[in-house]
Amino acid sequence: MVYEKRLKLAIFISGSGTNLQSLLDRSSDGRLSADVLFVISDRGDAYGLERAKRYGVPSYIVDYRKHIDSFRHVSDRIERWRLGYRQAEAEMLEIFKRYEVDYIVLAGFMRLLTPYFLENFKTEEGVFRVLNIHPALLPAFPGMHGYEDTFHYGCRWGGVTVHFVDEGEDTGPIIAQAVYPIFPGDNLEDVRKRGLTLEYEIYAQCINWLASGMVDIEKIEKGKPKVTIKDPNYKDIIQKWIALAFGKI
Repeated sequence: MVYEKRLKLAIFISGSGTNLQSLLDRSSDGRLSADVLFVISDRGDAYGLERAKRYGVPSYIVDYRKHIDSFRHVSDRIERWRLGYRQAEAEMLEIFKRYEVDYIVLAGFMRLLTPYFLENFKTEEGVFRVLNIHPALLPAFPGMHGYEDTFHYGCRWGGVTVHFVDEGEDTGPIIAQAVYPIFPGDNLEDVRKRGLTLEYEIYAQCINWLASGMVDIEKIEKGKPKVTIKDPNYKDIIQKWIALAFGKI
């Protein structure tokens, strides 16, 4: 595949950073047409910061809790959190002034981004240049526990979704999805392991599609922008994901 450009990414994390590791590895060995310019974490103890350090990628800690606590004099809890989030996002926007970033990639970032922040990254097509990967087949099971919710509901199939972020919780336009089977006798860790294998593959592929200009975004008058993948090998890639889900690759 010929890529139109090599994208410049900022990656947001909150925890161990396994998706970050996958993207760093692929960027390094040429499987990802993108460079990670910097990493932001809302937690100073996130292991993903160590992963970034190993690759020499600058990282920044934006302590949401500290910002929220700075408004402890505000009696209304919701207002206190709103002010804290606004202050934290203002700090992040100052960091962005040092870089030219094509896309923000959320990789286990456990905070919602507000319109105040997102509006700085809006495209002409009406989407934000912010990507997220969710461990469920949206619109089913949004929120923080996609694998758990899928497994405990008794689903026979699970999946992962890559989507553009919007102002809601896991409600943005879907770019791609991949599915995996849930077999009798599987436990939650079996499901999570199967899903994570797909996460690493699908996230990198979506970024490569963006780099190659193969993601078409149609702005429509009412409703969400429509996303279409123009890759002539799309069916082959989907079949590869299915084979991967069954452990055949």
